[in-house]
Amino acid sequence: MPPGPAAEDRAREDVRARLARRFPDTPSEVLDAVLAEESAAFASAPLRYYVPVLVFKRVCRRLAGDGPAGAEAGGEPS
Repeated sequence: MPPGPAAEDRAREDVRARLARRFPDTPSEVLDAVLAEESAAFASAPLRYYVPVLVFKRVCRRLAGDGPAGAEAGGEPS
């Protein structure tokens, strides 16, 4: 059974909090915008359990400037 909406909301809040701790100098509006963009990439993902982990990794990569966010999904490596 896939996680329900409440579980996904909690996971999204956890990812947001972890990102804020990891990138304290990043303005919240930038963090929220990147988080929303990366989350949208997985909106139709059939396996929901791994979405928070994938979103976290992609946002970290973008905010750290370590290359394209899609590298772990088969994009160009950094």
